[in-house]
Order: sequence, then structure tokens, then C-alpha cells
Amino acid sequence: MPLLFVSIIPLGLIIWTISTCAAAKLRNKRSLPLPPGPDQLPFLGAALQVDANTPWLTYAEWAANYGDIVSCRFFGTQVVILNSEKVANDLLERCSRIYSDRAEVSTVAMTGWDFDFGFDRYGNEWRLHRRLFQQAFREQKVADYRSTQRAAAHRLVINIDRNPAENLWDLILLCASSSILSTVYGYEVDSIDDPLFTINDKTLQTGFPLLNGESSIIIDTFPFIKYLPTWLPGTSIVRDAQIAKHWAQLFVNFPYNFTMEKMKSNTEFSCALSETIRNSEENGQAIPVYNLKKFAATAFIGGAETAGTSSVLQTLIVALLQNPAVQKRAHAELWAVVGNNRLPTFEDRPSLPYIDALIREVTRWNPAAPLGLPHVSTEDDIYEGYFIPQGSIMVANTWAMSRNPSRYPDPETFRPERFLTKDGELNNDDVRFTFGWGRRICPGRYSAFAAIWIAAASLIATYAFERAKDEHGIEIEPTPQWTTGLARKPKPVPLRVIPRFDQSKLEQMVKDVNDN
Repeated sequence: MPLLFVSIIPLGLIIWTISTCAAAKLRNKRSLPLPPGPDQLPFLGAALQVDANTPWLTYAEWAANYGDIVSCRFFGTQVVILNSEKVANDLLERCSRIYSDRAEVSTVAMTGWDFDFGFDRYGNEWRLHRRLFQQAFREQKVADYRSTQRAAAHRLVINIDRNPAENLWDLILLCASSSILSTVYGYEVDSIDDPLFTINDKTLQTGFPLLNGESSIIIDTFPFIKYLPTWLPGTSIVRDAQIAKHWAQLFVNFPYNFTMEKMKSNTEFSCALSETIRNSEENGQAIPVYNLKKFAATAFIGGAETAGTSSVLQTLIVALLQNPAVQKRAHAELWAVVGNNRLPTFEDRPSLPYIDALIREVTRWNPAAPLGLPHVSTEDDIYEGYFIPQGSIMVANTWAMSRNPSRYPDPETFRPERFLTKDGELNNDDVRFTFGWGRRICPGRYSAFAAIWIAAASLIATYAFERAKDEHGIEIEPTPQWTTGLARKPKPVPLRVIPRFDQSKLEQMVKDVNDN
């Protein structure tokens, strides 16, 4: 016993020392101030000060008053807003170990959008999905999908010729959807009448408006609303979530079942999903159906919308309408490199820096996800003398970063040449901040940017987009309205679409590319 007692004393001293130091450190941390922010109300915090439709604008205004890092509370939840690339990079990138978690967003499960692993908490299941995604969409794999992306772009320019200008927005979404559908599921979509295009469209329309913190806070604060009859006043969010969930389930199951049937009838059927299944079976690692569905559906939604493919292309059209000189310069570059007897290809890309600069400026001018998906801190932290408590919601305000006047002078003006050197080459600014941060950066960004490039180059090469005219022949100034929610995209605007080639020549040029 004496020997045991003697040996316990040093151990006890060590434990006491460690716990005392830890407690002192915690006291020191908590004695530090939180990042500055607006005045708070009891219980509500700053909730009433934020425009729920455009919170990024409110946060940008706060940045002007309080600095690049701002804190506030929403119904007791601590929120830290990062309004500059430097702060976001310091925390979400360099300290990604403790800033890679996600918040529990109540409306995600309610709407059925838990199929998107981008919303998953940081852990083993998320790592599995991320690994599958990286294997299928890493930068080295992008070239494998070029033929599919090119085919989608060519369908787009052919469809535009066969449809009224009013259908342009739907045709762009069809292009984005068909490219990623073919890549992931091997499913070919040629028409906006295709049932899967309708499912995709409805899933986006019904789900996106509910997938934000502001909507989730209502359910988190008043959870009993979920159990009330939906005919009662104040339960519209529950009704909307039920509709969204119906479409989300179709979105996940319809294309997955298609691929499974194809694989049964054709053992060589090839797409990202079938390759993932075969590779896992060859390695003796059977992946559960649930995880396969999440991987594929996340790739589908990411390629079609979350990564901004359709939003970027639709914003491009708005920018061209508002800036005719930009459209003229872009077409002149294409004409000089490609000529008027063929369509642009990926091989032309190094010779078309202005097209890349144009896409980067579109991405900056209207970030498809102005706030991205919030991160959550898993540990207490100190940053530049401020205390950031564990469990804080970390919001990277991409919108504010895109409006940084020191980096982008006159930020509201659309100027693609921001991204060119004096010699006319692309500079090093690849607007990476629009794709997220750290371990949560969009893994499909390389594929998405390639799909956007070939579609944009094909559109500008084959059509001129001009302002609509009123009954007096006077041009109508395009003043777009923007959707709200998780993603921001322009609503359709009146315009005229002028073909640069007659239909037979356009179809022949498409055929020539495919034959080669």
C-alpha cells in the first residue's frame, strides 16, 4: 500500500497541474472579447436586423462598421461572420481541423435534402462520401468528361435554335442537368419535356428557398410547429417542406434506379456511379445503397446547380445584355481563334483567355452561393485577440469578398479584364473563394468550371444576345431580379436571341465536331 500510495502522488500532481492549466486557459479565453458586432436583443439577438432574403448584404454593411470578423447571436446561437478572404483563409483553411463541421439545419431533413452530403456533419460518413467524390471528380479525371460536357453544350445551341427566346433559362438548366446526368448516371436528357428534367427543376424550386439558416431557426426555436396540422396559420414552412421532400425523393431514386436497371442489362454500362460500384466490388468494399445514392445525388445537384453551373450561365446572359462591348470582345476573340466554320473545343481554351476571364468575372459579380454553407467550430479558439466559442456558426460572406474594393476596384462594374495581365494572359486570381474553404471546398469545381467554359464559348460563338424592344422599338434595359435562398440566380429577363449561323450550318458544325 505505501508503494502504491507513493506512486499515486506524482500521478495526482500531474493530473492536477494539467487540469489547473486547462481551467486557467479556458478562463483566459473566455475573458477575451467576442468579435465585435451589432447590438443584441434578449433571446432574439440580432435576428430582426438581418434581411432574411439577402443576409449577405446585411453582413457586408456590418463589416463596414465592425471589421472583417463580426459576431452576433440568433436566438441564442453564436454566429461569426467572415467578411474577407484573409480571415476566412486563416480560420477555415489553415485551421480546417476545427472548422470543418456543419451545423444541424432542421429544414435539411424536413425537405429530404439530407441526400446532399455537403450538409453532413464532419465524421466518418462524410469522409466516405468525400472519398468517393474525389475519386470520380478529381482534377485528373475532368478530361474524361469532356465529350459529355461538349455534347450538352451542343444540344444547348441546337435547342436554342428550335425554341423561342422565352425558353432560354430552361434550356440552360437542361444543359447543366443533362451534362452531369450523363456523367453520373449515364442518363441522356434531350428535351425539357423529359420527366427527370421536371424532377430536377421542381427539386430546386421547392428545396432551395428552405435550405438556409433563417428558415431553420424558425423550426429550431419553435420545434412544435412540425407537429401541428398543416392547415393552421403559421405552418406554411411545414407544408412547403413536405412538397420539397416529395421531389427530393424522386430526385434521388429515379436516376439511381435507371442506372441499376442499365447495369443489369449491360454489364459494361459506364458512368461515374457504375464505375464507383465496380471499383468498390473489385476492392472487396461493398458500399451500402444509401451511401451510393448520396454520392450520386450530391454529384447531380452539385453539377446542375449548387456549384452554380446554370446560375453562372444565366448570369452570363444578363451580363452580356448589360455590357454589349464585353459580348463584342468575347465574340471577336472566338472569331480570331476559331473562325466561322467550326465550333470551339477544349483544345482552343489556352488561346481564349478572355472567355475564361469573362467566366471568372461572372462568378465574382454574382456568386451563386453568396454565403456558401456555414461551418461550425468544434473547439474553442482565439483569433487576433477575439474568443470564438466551440459550436459557433462560421459564415464566410463570399458576397463581401467579391465586393472587396482593394482587390476589385469599382466592384459593381462588370469588367472581365480584371482577370487578365497587361499582356492579355490570365492572372492568378481564379475566384477560388466562390467554391468554399478548407476540407469543405467544392470537390466538383474542376468539372463544373469545364462544363461552364464549353457551354459559354459555344453560346457566344453561335448567338448574339440583344435587349428586347418595346412596342415603340426602344430597347428595354435589362434589370434582373434574383432568386433567394441557398443559391442566388437571375430570373428570366426579356431578350432577343440572334443566330450567327443558319440552322443547317449550325447542325453541320456540331456534326463535324462529333465526327472528329
